[in-house]
Amino acid sequence: MYKVIVLDVYGTMFDVNSIKDYIEQYDDKHAQEIANLWRKTQLHHAALRQVMQRYIRYDEVTKNALRYALDVYEVKHSREDINKLFDGYLHLDYFKEVPKAFVELKNKNLELAILSNGNDNMLRTLVDNSAISEHIDAIMSVDEVKQYKPSPASYALVLKYYQVKRSDILFVSSNTWDVNGAANFGFDTAWVNRNNEIFDENGAEPTITVNNLNELVKWLEMRK
Repeated sequence: MYKVIVLDVYGTMFDVNSIKDYIEQYDDKHAQEIANLWRKTQLHHAALRQVMQRYIRYDEVTKNALRYALDVYEVKHSREDINKLFDGYLHLDYFKEVPKAFVELKNKNLELAILSNGNDNMLRTLVDNSAISEHIDAIMSVDEVKQYKPSPASYALVLKYYQVKRSDILFVSSNTWDVNGAANFGFDTAWVNRNNEIFDENGAEPTITVNNLNELVKWLEMRK
């Protein structure tokens, strides 16, 4: 049985598509497309900066990606607009099953932690604005090591917080690149496949695939 469940944040616990509601104030016709491009560019910029070893905090990455997405769709914006839209990332909606799943996981005496590319201010504000903060035991940001996931150094941060074996940890993410990175580091992994997608295998497969966190809880119960 695992001792620590480590979860990704964006797309796993919180719905990045809920940012669309903020974008609609600026372009209601292309809000979903802008939201998708914003997220895609955010991930691309982080990956590119990791390769170039040009780390900056994730709030800066996120704002830069937003500027690009707005420029592509020719949405005029000021610095105030960027800050206002970025604020949406601090108030994302969590997926509806998350609070109940967290309660059940805590009832199993499991440590619940998050590991994210988001910097500490982003993560703590997001968690504090939600109904799940009381269930989270540790908030780990790659800003401590100045390397984005899926670098090995980012996952090694978990072992700094928890003096346990890698086999005691289950890493949970909706992002296939994140699952690949965690599996490469030696963690068991759970892929939360919320959108019925095909796993993008790149040298590793998830230990278990679930559609949501409720299914993860049921799977853990079966492993007793």
